[in-house]
Amino acid sequence: NDDDDDEAFVSSRRRLFDRALSSAAIASSLALTGNPSAASAKVVSLPISPFDESTSAIPSIPERDALLQAIVQTKSSSNNNNNDNDAILRAIEKLIPLSPLNGNSEKKKYDAALDGEWKLIWYSSSNFSPLLKLPSPFRPDSYQYFGAIAAAEVGEGRVAQGLSGGVLSALGPDAELWLSSGAVGREGDPSTLEIYPPFRFQLGASPDDRGESKQRSKRTVVEADSDAEFRKANARSAEAQAAPKNAYEQLYLEDGGRGSVRVSVIASGDPVIVGEMFVHQKLR
Repeated sequence: NDDDDDEAFVSSRRRLFDRALSSAAIASSLALTGNPSAASAKVVSLPISPFDESTSAIPSIPERDALLQAIVQTKSSSNNNNNDNDAILRAIEKLIPLSPLNGNSEKKKYDAALDGEWKLIWYSSSNFSPLLKLPSPFRPDSYQYFGAIAAAEVGEGRVAQGLSGGVLSALGPDAELWLSSGAVGREGDPSTLEIYPPFRFQLGASPDDRGESKQRSKRTVVEADSDAEFRKANARSAEAQAAPKNAYEQLYLEDGGRGSVRVSVIASGDPVIVGEMFVHQKLR
């Protein structure tokens, strides 16, 4: 019945949250031992101001406000360390059950909500992108692209992550590294995107302030036709190369346009990055 389905839905998300929380806790323990290479939760960008009139269509709820406030406070603190991030993890835990699309099985609603450009503002761990471990001002900004903007940049049926700024500014003022792949909403559960080859790692320009004719001007650095091939190129172990394809789940997803918040997690696949959790905010 519906009650059983809702309970199972919340339970599955609780397991994923626990996995991400464990990852952050391990990182915190490593950091306390003085290991400077330990992956750790970190705020990497401030959220859009709540006074920005372009975000007025998004309803304010206490749990959402608490998350954004915790991110702002952590970013403003002198340490931005794992202890500071405890408040963010607690806020995420309270927010996930309130996702506007919880239990919705309509793929078109998820597609519409995801469509656009999203900026990463917090992560629980950064093994998926080692450049994000760099300190500011060397750390690049991280973006995700879905729907129409992804189709224009990397092709139909694909999603992309872009890195620009920071140390990458040495490649040019508008240089951007693009990592793209195929992505399909899981049958019966469109909150989860199953990630498919081919995988492409490319150098190009950011999508802003440039003409339509330049949008596909990218130089391919790596292209892989299988998960194993791509993971091998990233120096993954034999175990990781043999793991199933990655699945990327949206735990909390708003569809209010600019300023919408999204909490996601790598739910399965490459064991090096499974359980990593992210908070993004939509720019457009």
